[in-house]
Amino acid sequence: MKQTIFRRFTIDKLASVYEEVSNRTFADIRRNKLNNTDFSIISNNCWGGHVYRRYGLLYSSPTIGMYFYSEEYIKLLRNLDRNLFLPFSVVNANESKYYQDLLRKGQKNVFIGKLGNEIELVLLHYHSKEEAEEKWARRLARVNLNNLIVKMSEMNMCSEKHLLEFDEMNYRKKVLFVAKEREKIKSQIIVNRYIRENEISNDTLYYDRYINLNELINA
Repeated sequence: MKQTIFRRFTIDKLASVYEEVSNRTFADIRRNKLNNTDFSIISNNCWGGHVYRRYGLLYSSPTIGMYFYSEEYIKLLRNLDRNLFLPFSVVNANESKYYQDLLRKGQKNVFIGKLGNEIELVLLHYHSKEEAEEKWARRLARVNLNNLIVKMSEMNMCSEKHLLEFDEMNYRKKVLFVAKEREKIKSQIIVNRYIRENEISNDTLYYDRYINLNELINA
């Protein structure tokens, strides 16, 4: 088991380096294949940022460099037009309702974003409250609610109930990555490398094996 985890970690690190080099080399070529570049990705984690970098595009979404626990993400999506624009504030990890799980993950020093007092998000890749607030506001101003790609993955305390509710949501461009097939879920995309596990631990690498991004964006 430990050898498997170490092997996957090593492969993922190499894949991450390749992704960075590939983006610098091919982003312009990839972008030229798009007939639509003014789109906003709403994602439960950092996936959207990887897609924007793949094409060399500005981040037209505030859901970059962070992640949601699944219950929080579903709450956001239930009324996105309202919830995304709730007052945004930043607090320390010990004020999160998920603090015990953050401790388990070794993330006791992360900042927590709050939309109103209703929705939490984990600001995994931010170094100060000021940075998080400034980038959230700047990227929120670019959001195009008329051209959304809404993505969710089976991770971060995700239950069957969350997957089913996401599957029923009325978003035209919707992506749902799951670790194993679910009989009742229509929009699922099965990520085979996690088929023996209960959740997806990393969907920011290899995703292009499971989805044609050009078709999704241009649709």
